Order: sequence, then C-alpha cells, then structure tokens
Amino acid sequence: MSKYSKIVISTALAGSFVAASLMSSQPVQSAELLINNYLPPKHPFQVGVTLPWIKDVTKATNGSVTPKLSATKVGPPPKNWQTVTKGLADVVLMANIFQPKRIHLPTISQLPLGSPGALKTSIALWNTHEKFFKKANEYKGTKLVGSFVLSPNVIHSGKKPINSIADLKGFKLRAAPGITTRILKEFGAVPVASGPSKIFGLVSKGVVDGVAVPAHGLGAFRIMPYIKYTTVIPGGLTNTSFSLLINGKKWDGLTKQQRQQINTVSGMHVSKYLGIGDKIAAKNLAALQKAGGKVIQAGPALMEPIKKFAAKAKAEWLQKASAKGVDAKAAMAYFNSQLK
Repeated sequence: MSKYSKIVISTALAGSFVAASLMSSQPVQSAELLINNYLPPKHPFQVGVTLPWIKDVTKATNGSVTPKLSATKVGPPPKNWQTVTKGLADVVLMANIFQPKRIHLPTISQLPLGSPGALKTSIALWNTHEKFFKKANEYKGTKLVGSFVLSPNVIHSGKKPINSIADLKGFKLRAAPGITTRILKEFGAVPVASGPSKIFGLVSKGVVDGVAVPAHGLGAFRIMPYIKYTTVIPGGLTNTSFSLLINGKKWDGLTKQQRQQINTVSGMHVSKYLGIGDKIAAKNLAALQKAGGKVIQAGPALMEPIKKFAAKAKAEWLQKASAKGVDAKAAMAYFNSQLK
C-alpha cells in the first residue's frame, strides 16, 4: 500500500470517528408530558401516585422525558377522557366512572365487598388487565400506564351512626356517580353526586349528612372535624377504579427507548404505589378516634343487604364483559383469587 493510500485511509477513519463522536454527544430527543392537575395537594393520588410517577419517569428516561403538573386544571375530572384524547393534556388520571360506555372491564374492582384494600386490589386489577382485558382495547387512542383503586368506600356520618339499612333512609350522602350512587339509592339514602373539590363545602355547610368515600377522604378533603362516625364495611361498600393515560399520539411520538423506559416504571410499578392508600386510610381512622369519633364495624343488618346487591352487580358485570369478547367468568375468578 502506498504512503498516499495510508494517509487517505487514516484521514477517513479519523473523520468517521469524529462524526461518530459528534453524533453520540447530541442530546437525546426530549419531551414534556403535561399532566392535568385537578386534585387537592394532599390527595393520596397526588402524593402517592402522580408525584412518584413523575420522579420515576424522569429518572428512568435520564431526564429526556419530564412529566409536569399543569399550573391549574386544564379540564374537569368528568371530561378527562376528552382532555387527553384531544391533547389538552398529555396525561390524565381518570376515574373510570366517567366513561361507563367505553370503560367497563376495570370496574370489576368497584363491586361491593370486592376490595380488601388499595394495594392488593390494584395489583389484582393490573394482572387481570394484562391477562384478560388488554385485548378488548377499551383505551383505544391512549396508552394505559396504570390501572388501580384507592382503599374502598366507607360511610362517614356527622349526625348518627350507620348500623343498618334503616339508618340510611332519607340520609343525604355525597357519593360518586355510578355504582355507589346506585347502591345508596336502593337502600333508601339520598346520594348527592359531586366532584372531589366540592366535598368540603357540602359537608362543612351541612348540605349533606355524610359522605361515602374512602377513609383517606377524612384528611384529603378536610372533613374530619365534621365527622363523628365512620362505618367500615369489610371489602368496601364499593370502590372507584382509575386509569393513568397518555395521549396516543404523544406516546407514539416518543422514541422506542423512551417508551421502553417509561414502561419499566408503569403498569404493576404504579399499582404498587397504592400501598400508601391503605396507610393513609388507617392513619385517618386512628385520628378520627383520637379526636373523639367512633369507628363502627358493619354488622349483619348492613352486610346482608349489601351482599344481595353485590350478587346482582356481579351478574351485570359478567354480562357486559362477555359482550366485549372477554372470558368474563375466568377473569372474575382470576381477579378474586388474588384478593385472598
């Protein structure tokens, strides 16, 4: 090989090395994910799910993807599906009760007496989604990165203890729309549906006699001073399931590596955050007792009617789930097996 040829090859190799170095030093494609921020700062989802997920996604992607809370809400909670699919926000934490026609399968976790706690139920729900629900594609247009619940709904009263169905007759209770409102109506109560931001006003002003929310609500909604009795129902009166969603186009616009990195801190990883829900619920019940309030364990006079309603609700869930092409009985058996 001539001296001239060696110089040409050496120069070419050097040029390639420089080009490769320049390419490797270029910043990775960065992206910001705007999260619709509508919850109170101390809500368990805010401190136990949203903020940890922001931190974990930022770390997993080495800062190339940065989720960020909106300065104010960019859409009301009942419209979270529209907020995320229209791109008003890139990420929403959506209560599935607001999309009853579109999202049915995860409501298996909302059935009366079917939720022993936030952590166990959330893990069971994600596993069941992956094994049975995923193929139904209920979240078309979005990317599901978490499916979970809080601790189950119990009954908080400011006027009298709730020990039986008779105690609920004509009793005004703030309740979420959907199955919680249905069961209370059937028992003769007067459910008042509202968003979470209105709970404090309804209770503090005496508009309602009590609320049907998880025990975390005593602190999260600042209603503990107005509550004298909490009736705890093993497995819950009902529950509310939630979905953590990313806009589909935004998700597709991330790099393959970024999507893989986000997946490592989503799904089951998010479900396991929910241990904080159980801890906050227990802490609030203890605080209520310390303040002079009473925590009542529901007895047969309340449990038996709830069991009858639960049987009907399960049959309805099975019928609707089967219509979506899911092996509903197998899915329910699998879900329930993980709650023991």
